Amino acid sequence: MKIVKVVCAPGRTGFYFDDQRAIKRGAKTDGFFYVGEPETLGFSAIRQAGEAISLMLVLEDGSIAWGDCAAVQYSGAGGRDPLFLAEDFIPVIMRDIAPILEGRVIGSFLDTMKAFENITDRDGNRLHTAIRYGLSQAILDCVAKTKNKLMCEVIADEYGTTVSDEMIPI
Repeated sequence: MKIVKVVCAPGRTGFYFDDQRAIKRGAKTDGFFYVGEPETLGFSAIRQAGEAISLMLVLEDGSIAWGDCAAVQYSGAGGRDPLFLAEDFIPVIMRDIAPILEGRVIGSFLDTMKAFENITDRDGNRLHTAIRYGLSQAILDCVAKTKNKLMCEVIADEYGTTVSDEMIPI
């Protein structure tokens, strides 16, 4: 199935971003929030609403495959990617990823994601983990829609395994 257009929409996550550096250096809580100035690049507060980007792929049959680009709570700490703010990363997706996706025919999740795993932005940086995560969801959804299968069936087919016919206890 061919991707005809990439659309991005900012959103909120179900959690929040915490500036771990400021917290470890003694920031005090005031109810749900922290008092003081953030210490990690990109933070506007020590605790702030988590952000995400819904990455939607408009397919040639008019259907939409989507994935949510979302990051971890302690962004920018312990070697993690920087804070994931929608206003900073929608332009990266539209500039560096959309031109590669639009017009592309997607037939395999595994092959497509292998091709995207090492793509860098125009500054030579590896794509933010949140973008790679959301992109993988959208590509998997695209392949599932193309093949009229569940996403788990696509994974099973491409990785040579089977989908369990019983609930798997967690």
